[in-house]
Amino acid sequence: MVSTLVCAVLGLLGLSGCVGPFGWDGTSVSLGWHAHGVLRRPARLPVRGDGYRVGEPWQARESQFATDEVVETVVRVARAVQRTHPGGWLSIGDLSHRGGGGSPEHRSHQSGRDFDIFLPAVDAHGGMVPLGDCMLHFDRTGRAVAWSAARGGRAPARPVPAARLDAGRAWRVVRALLEDPGLEVQWIFVQRDLAAAILREAGASDPALVARAEVIVRQPSDSEPHDDHLHVRAFCDPGDRALGCEDRGPVRWLKKGWKHVAPPFEVGREPDVSHLLDGVVRQRPPLAPAPSTPSS
Repeated sequence: MVSTLVCAVLGLLGLSGCVGPFGWDGTSVSLGWHAHGVLRRPARLPVRGDGYRVGEPWQARESQFATDEVVETVVRVARAVQRTHPGGWLSIGDLSHRGGGGSPEHRSHQSGRDFDIFLPAVDAHGGMVPLGDCMLHFDRTGRAVAWSAARGGRAPARPVPAARLDAGRAWRVVRALLEDPGLEVQWIFVQRDLAAAILREAGASDPALVARAEVIVRQPSDSEPHDDHLHVRAFCDPGDRALGCEDRGPVRWLKKGWKHVAPPFEVGREPDVSHLLDGVVRQRPPLAPAPSTPSS
C-alpha cells in the first residue's frame, strides 16, 4: 500500500521512478470517488463535435473535463447516435472541473467519471427540438412541462415548446454507452417512468443488453429524480484503480457474464444477477465501505 501511494504521488508530480504494476503511464487519473475525488491530467471535451454540442451556460462553467476514457466515449457515442438518428445532435451538460473536486453545481462529478446528457425532445411532427441553453423537464408521460436551466442560471422567457421525450434517440444513447468498448458504465440515472419509456424502445435488441440496461438505468434514490437529463457514471479505469480510484455502490464486474442473465426481461423488473457475483467481485481489490444506495 505504501509503495502504491508513493508511486501515485511521484507520478502525479511528474517524477519518474516507479515501475511494474504501480507505474503511472502519464494519462488521466481519476482519484477518490464520485462525491469525494480529484482529477489529474484530464482530457477536455471540445464544446462541439460530430453529433454533439455543449450548451452555452455549461461552456461558461468550464466543466468539460474528465478522464481520457470518458471524453473518448462521449465522442464515440455522439457519432453512433448521429449515424442512426441524423439531423440532430446530443446536448451535453457538465462533466467535471479541470482538477475535479467539489462545485456549487453538484455533489458528484468530482473525479472525472460523471457526465450529463440532456434528454432529447421531439415536436408533434417528430422533428428534433434543439436544446442548448436549457434542458426540459418532462412529466411522467414524457411531455415537456417546464424549462430546466443550468443551476444558478435563468430559464428562457420563451414558451415551453409542445414537445415530448424522444425515447428512441434516448435508447440509442443508452445502447451506445453500454456497447462502447472503452468505458464500463456503472449507472445511468433518470426518472423511473422516463427510464421505462426509454427501455421500451429496446425492441428486438440483444436480450442480454436489455437485461444489463434494466439494472443500470434507474432513478437515483437520494437526489432529484433526473427528469431532464441522463446522468452517466463510469466505473474506475483499471489503471486508475491501482492509483487510488474508488468505485462506490454495487460493483458488477459482469462484462463477460451478462449473457447468463435469464429472461424474462420485463421493463421495471430487475433481473436476478446475484449468482453472477459469486467468485467475480473477489477477483478485484477490496473497496472501502460504501452506502447501500447509489448517489447522484
